[in-house]
Amino acid sequence: MRNTIHKLLQQHISITQTAGYAFAAVTGMSIIFAAFSFSTDIRPLFAPETQLFNREIMVINKKVSPAALFNSSLTAFTDDEIEELRQQPFVRSLAYFTPGRFQVKAFTETSGQMPRMSTDLFFESVPDRLIGTLPEQWSWDENNSVISVMLPRDYLNLYNFGFSGSQGLPQLSESIVQQVSFKIYLTGNGKRETFTGKITGFTDHLNTILVPEAFMQWANDRFGESDHPSRISRLIIEADNPADPAIASFFAARENYLLNNNKGEQGKLSYILKMLIIIVITVGFLILLPAVGLMFLSIHLLVYKNREVLGNLILLGYGRSRLAMPYSIFALALNIVIGMFSLLLAYYARVLYAGKISTLGFDLSGFGITVVFAAVFVWAVTLLDILWIHRRINRIDIPARG
Repeated sequence: MRNTIHKLLQQHISITQTAGYAFAAVTGMSIIFAAFSFSTDIRPLFAPETQLFNREIMVINKKVSPAALFNSSLTAFTDDEIEELRQQPFVRSLAYFTPGRFQVKAFTETSGQMPRMSTDLFFESVPDRLIGTLPEQWSWDENNSVISVMLPRDYLNLYNFGFSGSQGLPQLSESIVQQVSFKIYLTGNGKRETFTGKITGFTDHLNTILVPEAFMQWANDRFGESDHPSRISRLIIEADNPADPAIASFFAARENYLLNNNKGEQGKLSYILKMLIIIVITVGFLILLPAVGLMFLSIHLLVYKNREVLGNLILLGYGRSRLAMPYSIFALALNIVIGMFSLLLAYYARVLYAGKISTLGFDLSGFGITVVFAAVFVWAVTLLDILWIHRRINRIDIPARG
């Protein structure tokens, strides 16, 4: 009896409308699943530690004119200039480099592959949030005699591929450099102290020698020369969109500003890539929404054609929820098939781009999270179909008894 009712209620199902819904739904879902899979696979490329698509950080300073030879304050930013920049719509946050107002001398003893070297240095600090991934030893307090130092990766490259070759010195890897400690003399304000320095990391987007901000504040208070006024000469801004035309317009109107956006092109590529993913997912939804609308229309027509049969069954005592069951099962089965086929197409697309991402040295995150997303997505679409089915069934008028 149950199978008979199911066949009776499903006899007006349109193959053409079902096929149209299936085709549009497969197209939309496969695009959405493929875009979701791609976004999860490339997520490591945006991680701070990869520095492939690093944060949209831009460093700003003023041009050094001949007059700066006699007045170095000409290259410093005033409070009004900083506030003006902070208020720009493209600025997410603004910070500045804090320079050390003391003398720094560093030297190493001959040890293993490291030759003896000594040099005058300078230190600067920036807020930790702008550095990216912080080394484990980056924190500092007054009881700590070891200073954690972060170098630009370009400095090591200059040594390995420029200085070392011309001087007959060995080339050094990052791991070797990070194993070596060196002595640091800080001098200023009538004081001199010795610390141990240790290079704990490298950066690609900040061209300076960094120390922890806590150390810099303490050292400036202790060793800072009173005749060295604290000036802000370099600013850092985080931009919401590095490709924003307002950035170019703002700096074009201020010829004495230099935008050292050494990662600007990567920031623009990062933004464009994210926007492309959003656009692709949007296209998938734009294709899927008419398909869901077609499904709703098909359900409406199907229930309408069967309204007399459904009304009579209600008179015979069949509950409306029970009558909605055949249509719900049909919608569930159809959407599962559509979801599985869409998932296969998305996986095939993933196979096509997986080799390209692997050449960048990154491992794919796995397809499991996309499968989970697809299952939730298909269930959400099916739930909408079931709710619509119940809505149409509940609106059926019971025929009058003759």
